[in-house]
This record gives sequence, C-alpha cells and structure tokens, in this order.
Amino acid sequence: MRRPTQVICCAVSALLLTLLTGAVRVPTGKVPEPPPSTPAERVDTAVQAGVAFLVTQQQASGAIADVGLGNRYQTALTSLAALSFIGAGHSPQDKTPEGVALRRAIYFVLRADRQTADGYFGSADASVMHGHAVTTLLLCELLRRSTDPELEELIRRKAAAAHQFTLRAQGARKLLRTDYGGWRYRPDATDSDVPVTAWQLLSLHAGTKAGFAVPPVAGQAAAQYLKNVHAAAYGVFDYGPKPVVTQAWRTSVVGRKLVSRTPYYNPRAGRVCYTCHYEGGTNVVNYFPPQTRPPDTILQPATERNHFSTSAMGLLGLRLCGQPNAPEAVAAAAFLLETMRADPTMRVLANGSWPFHAAFFNTLAFQRYAEPHASLARQFAERNFVVGQSPDGSWTDNFEGRNLGRVYCTSLAVLSLEAKYRRLAIYEPP
Repeated sequence: MRRPTQVICCAVSALLLTLLTGAVRVPTGKVPEPPPSTPAERVDTAVQAGVAFLVTQQQASGAIADVGLGNRYQTALTSLAALSFIGAGHSPQDKTPEGVALRRAIYFVLRADRQTADGYFGSADASVMHGHAVTTLLLCELLRRSTDPELEELIRRKAAAAHQFTLRAQGARKLLRTDYGGWRYRPDATDSDVPVTAWQLLSLHAGTKAGFAVPPVAGQAAAQYLKNVHAAAYGVFDYGPKPVVTQAWRTSVVGRKLVSRTPYYNPRAGRVCYTCHYEGGTNVVNYFPPQTRPPDTILQPATERNHFSTSAMGLLGLRLCGQPNAPEAVAAAAFLLETMRADPTMRVLANGSWPFHAAFFNTLAFQRYAEPHASLARQFAERNFVVGQSPDGSWTDNFEGRNLGRVYCTSLAVLSLEAKYRRLAIYEPP
C-alpha cells in the first residue's frame, strides 16, 4: 500500500494524506492479508448487548430514539431499532424485555399521526424519504412473520399505502434527465441521490417479499439512474449531481485512458487534490467533480471516503434491480474489495462522515455474493464493530452519533452484525 515518503511541512496536509492514501487503490503486488475472523460468540454477544442497549432507550410513548433529538426522526429510529430486534430473533409475542419493547415500538409506529393520508411516513418526524423507507421496511418485514392477528390488517394497509407512495415518488419531475429513476429527500424533489435511492430500493425489495408488486419499469429506471452516477474511470458510484461554482470548479475532459493518480495537498483548496495521468503523457490537475458526467470526464477521486458508502449502495441497488453483472456493479465490487483489503481495520472509513451507514450497505451489497467478497464484507463489519462497541452496548462516532444519535449508530451496527443470521428480507436475494 502506497504511503507518503516525504516529510510534509504542513501538519494538515500530512494528516489528510495519511487518512486518504489508506484507501488509494493498492498497487499490483501482494495484497496484505486481513486479520483473522472474529469468533462467532463475540459477534453474538455484541448483538445481544446492542439490542439490550436499545431497550434502555425506549421512551414512554414507545419510541426508541435519543432523548436529545426531541421529536426528530422518532418514527424512523424506532423502525430501525425494531428491525434490529427482529434480526436478532426477537418477536413481539415474546414476554422478554426485548419482546415487550418491540411490541411497544410497533404500536408507536402504527399510530395514526405517524403516516399521512397518502401513505408518507417521513413527515411527522421530519425523517423525509430516508425515514419513510425504513418504516416501510419494518412494516413489510412484519407482514412476513406471525404478528398479532388484530394488527395484521392494519399493518398491511399501512404498508401497502407506503409502498405505493414510494413508487409514486419515483415519478417526480426532475430537472436533469440523468436524475430520472432515483429519489431524493423530499417526495417531490427535482433531483436524486444515491443514498436515498438505495433505501427506497431496499424497501421495495422488502415489499416484494411481503407480496406487493413492483413494476419492472421501476427497477429499470432506478438501475439507469445508478448507472448515470457511476464514475467509470474509478469504478465507484458518486453521490449525485453537485452545484457548480464557476470560479472554483474545474472540469477536465480527456479522451484518453486514465493510468494513475498522484495525490498532493493544495493549500488554496484546503484539501488533498489529484494529478491524473493519462496515456500519451497527458497530466491534468482536477479539484472537483463536474456537474455533467460524460464518459471521458474526471470525477471526484475514489479516495474520497464517502465513495465507499455510495459504491456499496450503488452495487446493492443494481443487484436489487436484477442487474448484478452490469459492468458498473462489477467495477464497484472490485473497488470495495480492494478498499477492504487495503484498510481492514476501517482506519480511513472511520474518519469519513458515515462509517456505520457505509458498513451496513457494504454488508448488504455482498450478501450471498461470490467469494472472497461475501466473507470479507461480513468479517469487515464484525471485526470493526465488535472492537468498537462501548461498554453499555452502544456504538457512536463523531458525526453520525452527533447528528443522529446512538440509537441510529447502534441499530446499523447490530443490523450489520446480524447478516450471518439472515432473518430479514434485506439479507435475501431479489
């Protein structure tokens, strides 16, 4: 794995280079061997401790959410926690603390004020389309298993309305043709992004397992959107279109094959930038990704830490759309495998904005995938989350924890570790 070889005068540049070069593509040669697998019993213990922590976070209303967040995201966080309970093997019929907490959580989510008349779950708690997808996922999961007969019809009615709302939101008018087929924060958004799209595809997948139909055209449109934001030169999926500031952005169009990239710290940009080397000796400095993305246009470099997350989402999305062997999916899988091998202890990913989000989607993307991808993705989550768990059973970090709370981080960590149990629809192939 390449390391900076010179002493960098600026401390900031040294830090940035150290963090980012950990995820640079590994040069040809021997790939470092990952540490040994985490013992199964340690994973089981971590899951049980995580669920036990979530029980302690339940409020009088039945919601499972950090008190400090107030009413924000309550429906979404409660649904995410409830999914982790079910994934651990708990049932709302159980008389255990976990079973009782799960039943109370379900009643909270089913309250009339949680869903709008047209089926939207993202309004009451301001969790927007992210939260709508998570709650839809939970309801579809409940329909797949034995629940209270008195609640089953209510759950089915609410799940069906939510499922149809998701499909309608996909048809919102977009400003850019390349955004059609995707979703964004608001149901009527005029643009799209990969994270929101990935969550909607997960909920639609769970819907099919619960007996709801998804028109083939919906999957085809979503797959095309994901392909539109794939950066072929790097094998990654980008987040989505970004606004252009003419004075600061530079677009480089080179009709030649990219050979390699050299990182350097640019004090004016305040970040690590890249010189891109092309066949024929052409070198281009590129600071930012352009708004439009023709095939020969340079995008944000693959060492941008969030590209691990968006690439996992893009790969999962194409698999859910029935295109697991699309060139974009194959390239993203290779990038993710390369990154996990180069950074087995999640040193780089942990310094990104969404380590729990990224590890969760990476685990799902490689469920029932070919080896070594499947085992390495599971071990990647197990190794890092078991070590990173707090004594009280929770997980947090300096970004996701600060903005979304410990319930969010803990639920995603537990769901990642539960992949080996395969109890939820999200772990099943399309």
